[in-house]
Amino acid sequence: MWEWRWAESSSTAGPAGCCPSPSGCSSCTPHRGWSAPHRLLLTALLGPDRADQRIRTLEETRAQAVDDAAATLRRIERDLHDGTQARLVGLGMHLTMIRELVAGGAGQDRILKVVETAQGNAKQAVADLRHLVKGIHPPVLDQGLDTALATLAADSALPVRVSCGIEGRPSPAVESIAYFCTAELLANTAKHSGASEVTVTVHGAAKILLLTVQDNGRGGAVVGAGSGLAGLRARVRTVDGSLTCDSPPGGPTVVSVLLPFG
Repeated sequence: MWEWRWAESSSTAGPAGCCPSPSGCSSCTPHRGWSAPHRLLLTALLGPDRADQRIRTLEETRAQAVDDAAATLRRIERDLHDGTQARLVGLGMHLTMIRELVAGGAGQDRILKVVETAQGNAKQAVADLRHLVKGIHPPVLDQGLDTALATLAADSALPVRVSCGIEGRPSPAVESIAYFCTAELLANTAKHSGASEVTVTVHGAAKILLLTVQDNGRGGAVVGAGSGLAGLRARVRTVDGSLTCDSPPGGPTVVSVLLPFG
């Protein structure tokens, strides 16, 4: 049985009242004289339990998911306003101009020039919309994660080898996160690593999906505040996943993303 004894405090005593030292001593300040096992026991008894830590993690990831959703909506609004909307407005103005030219009996060459400009605006507006949709949910994901990753590899600036071994089909949210993690990791590798090749490996079965992106670059990558890896880790945590990075100086760099399968 634990027995706590506290000395009565006085105006000249230390914190526990047994000596005049303002900082106390090992006798009057219990935690100063405790051994490591005692401190660990105190932490286990009085510190947050696993349920409290789990609640705190869920609160943090929920807040991150809300912030990500708000940022995505702002980006979509900005892209529509500055890109697609402006081009469609220009298209409408050129169509009005064409009608006026035709009604006024303008020359064919002048009319065709305006038609070509309007056609260019229409094509660019369609391209902008496709790019916007790809940033929300890439249509290639409808064909499966393996096909989507193969498409990313084909579009990469570096040679990329893809190996997929997935039993069944992960949830759409998990597929989307795995896709965007791979896309950003490939882009960062091409920009910063100095690598000559990249290997992407995906294994999924039962309840776990493991994504690994490895390059033969210079290494030195860290998951720090404000870095791209920190942002990816925050996104992964929204579905109760994890991200680790092993990148010693000189390489290789291996980023592993662990996600729930369902």
